[in-house]
Amino acid sequence: MIKQLHLLLNSKICRYCIIAVTGLSLGLVVGFAAGGAVLKGCPAISDAPFGCVEFILSRYQTLAAGILALIGAGLLWIQIQDQRRQTAQKQKQNEIAARIRMPHALSQMSVYWKHCYDAWEASDIEGRTMEPPYDAIEVIMTAAPYADAHTFETIKRLTILSQAFEARVRPLNDLGRRERLRQMIVDIAELIYLTDSLYSYGRLETESSPYERPGRNVLEGKINSFNRFRRDAELAPVRERITEAFNHRFGRRNEAAQTTDQDDDEF
Repeated sequence: MIKQLHLLLNSKICRYCIIAVTGLSLGLVVGFAAGGAVLKGCPAISDAPFGCVEFILSRYQTLAAGILALIGAGLLWIQIQDQRRQTAQKQKQNEIAARIRMPHALSQMSVYWKHCYDAWEASDIEGRTMEPPYDAIEVIMTAAPYADAHTFETIKRLTILSQAFEARVRPLNDLGRRERLRQMIVDIAELIYLTDSLYSYGRLETESSPYERPGRNVLEGKINSFNRFRRDAELAPVRERITEAFNHRFGRRNEAAQTTDQDDDEF
């Protein structure tokens, strides 16, 4: 409605109408002046030096001013609404432009998490040859200001954990190699979970991607997705290490069933 009215006010027809109304108003003013001053009309208001025009303007000037003010306020409101519509449209376009870059960035991050998993499986943390996907993380962070509060929380957690992950896998004096490997596999699982949860948002398939804290089964499922086509005999030692790492983080399954998840914002 507002857009159509705005287009009408800026059309040639509207301009011609304004010219016609202005001409008609001037014609009426000239007519009243001629009737009062030249033709000696309106004998009841002959005391007015300029005839009918002065009398009418003097008598109805408040009403005329009110009408003009109302018209002006209406036109201003239409202009403000149009500006708001244009601002909202531009904001939406910027949001879409930021979101459509996310799937490619998320794909780069997924490839890097797989590379880190391969290094973990080989127990060779320092053997990683790929650089962390800093550019991809930057793309995700660029989309954060346009996201709703729930999606922003997911992006925030992915960004923070990806940075914390790099710090945790470094050789530190106060953290042994075995502990680093335990922490590494659980972090990889959560990073995969957070990355996967943002794909539908980046593809414009959904307007929100709220964060839901994953349980142990969900995280283990993310890790096991790397091994779905491998033989059980080959995977037995790997699964044993995965179970050990998750037991260390969540407790053994019979213990975890009696308590809530203990992965409470450790990044």
